[in-house]
Amino acid sequence: MKYFYLTIFITLTCSCSHSPTSAYFGGEIVNPTTDHVYLYWNNTVIDSALLNQDNRFSFQIDNIKEGLYHFDHNEYQYIVLEKGDSLMVRLNTLDFDESLVFTGKGAIKNNFLMDMFLIYEDEEKAVNKYSELDAGDFMAKIDSLRAMKQELLKDLNEEQTLSPLSLHIAQSAINYRYFTDMEEYPFIHRRRTGKDYIEKLPAQFYTFRENISYNDSLLTYYSPYFNYLITHFNNMALGACKNDCKKHNQNYSRSTHYSIHKLKLIDSLVTKNKTVRDNLTRNAAFSYLLARHNAEENSEFMTAFKKYAVHNQHHEEIDAFYHNVQQMQKGLEIPPLHLVTINGEKLTLSTDHYKKNTVFYFWNYHQRNHLSNVLTRIHNLKAKYPEFDYIGINVNNDQAHWLQNIASIKDPKDVENQYRTDNVDELLSTLVIKNLNKVIVVDKDGKIEEGFANIYYTRQLENILESIKN
Repeated sequence: MKYFYLTIFITLTCSCSHSPTSAYFGGEIVNPTTDHVYLYWNNTVIDSALLNQDNRFSFQIDNIKEGLYHFDHNEYQYIVLEKGDSLMVRLNTLDFDESLVFTGKGAIKNNFLMDMFLIYEDEEKAVNKYSELDAGDFMAKIDSLRAMKQELLKDLNEEQTLSPLSLHIAQSAINYRYFTDMEEYPFIHRRRTGKDYIEKLPAQFYTFRENISYNDSLLTYYSPYFNYLITHFNNMALGACKNDCKKHNQNYSRSTHYSIHKLKLIDSLVTKNKTVRDNLTRNAAFSYLLARHNAEENSEFMTAFKKYAVHNQHHEEIDAFYHNVQQMQKGLEIPPLHLVTINGEKLTLSTDHYKKNTVFYFWNYHQRNHLSNVLTRIHNLKAKYPEFDYIGINVNNDQAHWLQNIASIKDPKDVENQYRTDNVDELLSTLVIKNLNKVIVVDKDGKIEEGFANIYYTRQLENILESIKN
């Protein structure tokens, strides 16, 4: 049964005994991928459970803090736990979300949350298709989908009255995904219709924003809520730019003033939930610093960040990230790289090792498709720009497994200049690697020509190589 709540309204009561101030959570993992299940409160692990010989686990939470938790077994899902709950789950990791079913006291509210998650996954293609419609027709379609979910919640609450806490979380599971569809519509509509501008929207289009809670303590770490707020503030900042920054060009989202507007808006609206404010401004900082701005622009943004994100709990992380981004600017020497050769020897690659202009690319042997795609693109670049050196750096720790993967590479030319990092965390941090699509280009003196290229942006990458190939 795909949507458990849609087919059954009954719940089974677990026989586990516990005090009225505690809760129980347990269950069975079919085809487990690790031997533990982890339980999180507010994004922090509060307990772990070892699977027994029958692949079962259990948690007893005394003096429970009521609200949203999530459990993790290489994948994760949210659960609502309240005093007196005896919640059981069964899932198969081969189809983690689709197979997941709750029973026991507290099951109905949790099966409803799970159903909302699955329904929205199923609706995604349809909603994207609806985005081709004009705004009025799109609103009608989305309102109809939302009304169906509201009716399900009404039926559930009549069958078994939910606590105010559970009702609020269930309503939020409907609202914030609906709000996200509305916020994303203008941009998806422009892309799917091939227009080069955003159409004017009806006056009532954004009335749903009247129901936003910017400081909801129950939803602080609920991803549909947080992801909605990111999208919302992106849109609000874009509107602020268009209204207040006429002197700038139309590429607002790439501009420094756009990101500063975002910081101002977050600071002015998220006034009571410091964690949400800190996490949103952290997201704004990382998004900006990863967007290939020059050193002066980065400095201007960080000045604004320190003004509008005072006492941010992530300030040390952001300062370190900013420092590393500044060290990867064009014209600076690339930091020394601590590597391991195929013979197991340690090597520090510094500026005196470079004899040619060099392209660095990165891979992980757990990501087979990515490796294949990267090697194909590097192979094409080698054919077109043979005067460059191409250095592949693997980000795994296991030397033997790395060598096995190198041995499976078919083209001998792709095996040349392969290394493994000596310290994964240091490499990722120093070179500001947030995903393995990154490419770094340095000249024959080890000075950075491009510190933030992308292996999939072929034209941009080839333009960089063309500019320095002689």
